[in-house]
Amino acid sequence: MEKLKKAILVYNPKSGNANIILSNFDLITTKLLEKGITLTLYSINQNYDLLTEILKNEKYDILILSGGDGTLSRCLSELYSKNIEFPEVAIFPTGTSNDFAKALKIEENIGNWIEKITDKTAKNIDFGLINGKTVFLSSYAGGLFTKISYNTDKALKKTFGKVAYYINGLGELTNIKTFDLEIVLDGNEKVKEKAILYAILNGKSVGGFENVIDEASMNDGFMDILIVKNIDNPLDIPKNPNRFNEQQPNKQRLHPNFTSQKMRNKKSYRRN
Repeated sequence: MEKLKKAILVYNPKSGNANIILSNFDLITTKLLEKGITLTLYSINQNYDLLTEILKNEKYDILILSGGDGTLSRCLSELYSKNIEFPEVAIFPTGTSNDFAKALKIEENIGNWIEKITDKTAKNIDFGLINGKTVFLSSYAGGLFTKISYNTDKALKKTFGKVAYYINGLGELTNIKTFDLEIVLDGNEKVKEKAILYAILNGKSVGGFENVIDEASMNDGFMDILIVKNIDNPLDIPKNPNRFNEQQPNKQRLHPNFTSQKMRNKKSYRRN
C-alpha cells in the first residue's frame, strides 16, 4: 500500500466565510483520504507563532491555507521571516475579498477544489516582499481607501461581505489627500507623481475588482504598478474599474487619470 501523505489545513475562523470549512470538514477529510491524504485541522486566530512551531516540528506534504488575502499574507510572512521550510501550498478562499484566489481561478466548490489540489498542478508564482519580512501575494497599496479592510468591523463584513467595504469607504471621498510618490523601476528609472492612491499588483485583481490591469501576470517576474493621480472630483474615478483597461486615443490602456508601469520585484518605492 502506498504511504499516505499528510496535509495540514490552517483556517482563519474570523474570515468572512470560515463556516464553509467546519460545515464541510467531514466531506473534505473523506475526499482527501480517498486520494491518500490524511488531514490535520488548525484554527489560527492571532497567534501565528504557533504555526511556525508546528511546521518546524512536524513535516507535512501539503499546507492548505483557508482565509482571505490577509490570512495568506500573515501566514506566509511568518514562515518566510523565520526561515521555516514549508511544502507546496494549496488555497481555499474564505475571505471577504479573495483577490489572489480569483487571479488563480481557484475553485470555491469543495469537490472540484479537492480534485485540483490532488492532481499535482502546483505552479511557481511571484510574490512581493516588504522590508525584507512581509510577504504579499496579490497587491500592496497605499493612500485612499487602503485602510478600509483594517477599519471595517468584522461583524459587518460577515453580514454584508464586500458591501461593508464600500459603505466604510464612502466617508473617505470627502477627505481626499495627495502625497508625493517616488518609485524606482528596473534600471534605476524613477517615477515621481502626485497621487491619492497607488497599488503594486501581482496579477489582475485588487480590492475585490477583477481585470484592473488585464495584461498582468503572476509568474512573469514583474509587478504592475497602478497610480491614481490627483483627482479634484472623485466622480472622475471610473465607476467600473474594468474601465481602467479601455483603449484610449493615445494608445494607453488606462483611464486618463491613471498610469501604470511594470517593475521587477526587487525594486523599491518611497512615499513622502
